[in-house]
Amino acid sequence: MKREEILQRLQGDVSLPALPEVLLRLDKMLKDPEIDVKEVAQLASTDAVLSGQIIRMSNSAYYARGGTQLTSLQPAIQRMGLRALRGLVFALTLPRIFQDGGDQFPFKSMWRHSLAVSAFSSELVTEIGGSPEQREDAWLGGLVHDIGALVLTSLQPREYQKFLQHLRERSTSKTEWDERELPDLEREMFGIDHAEIGGIFLKERWRLPEPIPEIARLHHTLGWEQGLPKGADRNTILVVHLANGICSHYGIDWNPVGMEGKAFQESAWEAIGLTLDRVEALLVKVKNSLGIAETLLSGGE
Repeated sequence: MKREEILQRLQGDVSLPALPEVLLRLDKMLKDPEIDVKEVAQLASTDAVLSGQIIRMSNSAYYARGGTQLTSLQPAIQRMGLRALRGLVFALTLPRIFQDGGDQFPFKSMWRHSLAVSAFSSELVTEIGGSPEQREDAWLGGLVHDIGALVLTSLQPREYQKFLQHLRERSTSKTEWDERELPDLEREMFGIDHAEIGGIFLKERWRLPEPIPEIARLHHTLGWEQGLPKGADRNTILVVHLANGICSHYGIDWNPVGMEGKAFQESAWEAIGLTLDRVEALLVKVKNSLGIAETLLSGGE
């Protein structure tokens, strides 16, 4: 399957997962500043798995901070806060949508990476003085930035997993130096890469608002040649690019190619007003991000 066929299937393949109705309704509800916690709890309670995950998350060390163990949904939501809940609902739901379809795709590693990038992106927004809305976009954008790889493995499970296995073997042997990154190799093999697929999927199939699709599309290249969007969306795209690169550089990744010395574009630091000498200080937040990721992943078990 090559580019044109993949693009056609992106438009009409009914086998690709849709966002669950409860997630769509919760997302719409949580955007309303006047929403009542009781209404949110009532809607979340219609999904038994999600409800249990929210309660477990509220009792995690990250949220409970030594408080009493909660056993019901409404107090759990109140403890976490409605603003945090929107991102958490996506984080707790999306790994269930794309089921593990084969031994060769590293589903758990990918979600671990995505959750760490998500948490670190939101930390970076705070670091540069961004708004709560930017922080939410960075969280969700970081969470779904690699979703194109899941779409590609859904469309081409045998071919894509064989492709990744070949890259893992080549990376292990280290018999040859290759400067190409994963998107370059995907385009060579399939005529399209996971970043472009993710942008299309999020925009046209899931209809998520910008800058979420653009974050997915540009998280590797930043698209400097076309120019980034202006304003807040631009900074959000930049922080997810940086968070992705930093998490990958320190081994929180599923990418079999590896980032080596090209984890991110250094000009991105300057573009958001940070300098590379801040990396060491921010590494503490990378570790914290990984801790959040692990808590979220274990919350579904």
